[in-house]
Amino acid sequence: MTFLRRTLQNHPQIKRAIKSVAKSAGLFRDSPANDFYRDLAEVKTGGHDAFSTLFYGYDGDHLINKWNHFLPIYSLLFAPYRNGMPDGRPLRFLEIGVYEGGSLDLWRRFFGESAILYGIDVDPRCAVFDGRAAQVRIGSQADPAFLRSVVAEMGGVDIVLDDGSHVASHQRVSFETLFPLLAEDGLYVAEDLHTSYWRDYEGGYRRKGTFLEMTKAFIDDMHAWYHHRGAREIGRGIGAIHVYDSIVAFEKGGGERPFHTTIGTPQRAIDRVR
Repeated sequence: MTFLRRTLQNHPQIKRAIKSVAKSAGLFRDSPANDFYRDLAEVKTGGHDAFSTLFYGYDGDHLINKWNHFLPIYSLLFAPYRNGMPDGRPLRFLEIGVYEGGSLDLWRRFFGESAILYGIDVDPRCAVFDGRAAQVRIGSQADPAFLRSVVAEMGGVDIVLDDGSHVASHQRVSFETLFPLLAEDGLYVAEDLHTSYWRDYEGGYRRKGTFLEMTKAFIDDMHAWYHHRGAREIGRGIGAIHVYDSIVAFEKGGGERPFHTTIGTPQRAIDRVR
């Protein structure tokens, strides 16, 4: 297995070819996980899994590779943004990892012409996709200065989708840099997080420093009101965390101490009336 992984890493053209064949063959399209997420997306989006429909009907001339069960999760997470932001302004969407350019093409079709779409990639060959479905900038997701420069060019960012290197340290730098820059109602999504368990990506079961272990710590930060261990500042800015198979989505929000309210008529008052 180690030999196979090294071969695929050293020969990306072979890796891309295998992915393309698997996608064309529809491998893993039908599975309990796929069915679960598809049903969930259809319930939450009014019975229409829009992204799956676009993906399977894609007729563009660029390659796209996605885990099949990711498709309805995209519909579930991103459907509220298809017509822009709640305040009426255009969506600003940043994808980390351009690959063969197909995903940016699909995001353009999903979010529409008014959306501000950017993609970044460390591979200079991806510059060929600049100005087609989206703007493309070349640089590393592990370079905070580069990330901040792209967000500044976009005029801010509402959604980040990390489909980049999948290396744990790169994922952390991207999140720690970009999440604070998100709009107040923004969303940060990291995918392919099964690599958090793989050594080749700085992963391992419950290994410190992976994106999934970082996510677990942020759950504690969200609940800092109820314990005395404190919370990182970035953790206090998380309003919700959605965890799926290999995908985690962070909603920007939080920051205010929760409170509770009691309403209704107490039983003893009813007894006095009787």
